[in-house]
Amino acid sequence: MFGMRSIQHITFSKPILTGVILMLIALVFRLVDIFILRLDELWGEIILSKALGFCLVILFLYLIGKKSAAIGLGISQFGRGLFIGAVLAFLPFIFSYTIEWFILAQSGEKPGLLLAGIDPKAGVSGGVLFGFWLVIGNFINAFMEEGLFRGVMLKLFRIKLPFLQANGLQALLFGAWHLVWVVKWYQTGSITTPGEISGAFVTNFLPQLLMGLVWGYAFLKTGNLWIPWTAHTITNTVLNLVHITTVNGMDEGLTIRMLSFIILSFLTLFAVRAFSKRWNLREMTPFDIPRSG
Repeated sequence: MFGMRSIQHITFSKPILTGVILMLIALVFRLVDIFILRLDELWGEIILSKALGFCLVILFLYLIGKKSAAIGLGISQFGRGLFIGAVLAFLPFIFSYTIEWFILAQSGEKPGLLLAGIDPKAGVSGGVLFGFWLVIGNFINAFMEEGLFRGVMLKLFRIKLPFLQANGLQALLFGAWHLVWVVKWYQTGSITTPGEISGAFVTNFLPQLLMGLVWGYAFLKTGNLWIPWTAHTITNTVLNLVHITTVNGMDEGLTIRMLSFIILSFLTLFAVRAFSKRWNLREMTPFDIPRSG
């Protein structure tokens, strides 16, 4: 009979394949949400697939006999995770927005600050209530993506792969995970030319891959998934709500902002190491393989 023991046997004998299969199952939810239900167009959020993806993570942990604490979501870890994660997100944003503002001002663009709820992927915007809705979506999305890519997949990959290879693989898959938007934009006619398609490919893959490396490293060094969860939630929320306007439009300097943000995010990993040593945080370990018997 194909039961929990069979699932555990497959999981720990083929951990990399298991991680990829979990991602593909979550991807099916994502594709249905975007291309069939089109909730991104109706609600401005694909919140259903995000919630189902996190339920998949919880179900998988149950089937292999683990609790949420096994992927670094223990209650005792929350306080320090919230603090370190906030440092990882807010410090790069403070400097990246400042750099963008300065460059735009020097170019005579007359930058201004706009607080508004905007989902650039779905192309939907709104007022205060929509902004609050985006925050809820980011909250759930971070649980799903951090729980899947860092919490589960990284711990699975570490069973077979060394530190850097495991982190690189999950970050690569995390980048690929976002390419569904390139297909959506092409289907809806938002992008049509080879240049637009290649540009969308780069902007929906490379930043996500790099941030996947940052958040994966933070989890690997501390064993605390609240850190990347907090950083991920704050990052998406700030990008959704805080915008810089110019005489030419809104977020014209986004490329400058994101390039600065990513570079500075890698620099904050020195802070992660410092906090880890100061508080004697234990590095993430692979899932414990159950003994047969």
